[in-house]
Amino acid sequence: MPLLHRTPPRRRPAPRTRGFVLLEALVAILLFVVGVLGILGLQAGMTRAQTEAGIRSEAAYLTQELLGLMWADVPNLAGFAISGGSCTATACQRWLEKARAALPGGGAAVTVAAIADGSTGSDVDITVTWTMPGGEARRYMTRSTIALSHTP
Repeated sequence: MPLLHRTPPRRRPAPRTRGFVLLEALVAILLFVVGVLGILGLQAGMTRAQTEAGIRSEAAYLTQELLGLMWADVPNLAGFAISGGSCTATACQRWLEKARAALPGGGAAVTVAAIADGSTGSDVDITVTWTMPGGEARRYMTRSTIALSHTP
C-alpha cells in the first residue's frame, strides 16, 4: 500500500489585529477624561450658584435687619436715609458697616419719604448692592411702609 502524502490544509493569514487593544484602551481613556471634565464643570457651576445664593440670602437678611432697626426707632426714620454711602442714625451706621463687611463690595441706599396721606411714618426703599467674585454687580431691593397708624 502506497503511502499517501497529505499536505496540511493551508491556513488563512490572520487578519491584522495588532494594536487593536491599544486603540480600545486609548478610546476608553478619552471617554473617561471627557466624563471627568464634565463633572468638574458641573462642580464649578454648582459652587458659583451656591456662592451667589448665599450672598443673596445675606443681602435679604441684612435688609430685614435694617427694617427692624427702623421699626424700633420710628420717630427718627429720617436718620436712616443712606445717600452717598453714609447716614446719620447710629444704628444705621453700625448696620452699614456690617453690610460692607458681610457682602463683597457691599453698599446700600435707603430713601425715606413721608406717607402721602399724612400718617405718622414713612415709605422706605432699601437697595443693598454687592459685587460677585466674577465682577457682576448685583442688588436686592425692598419697599416697605413704616407707620404707627396707617390706613391704606
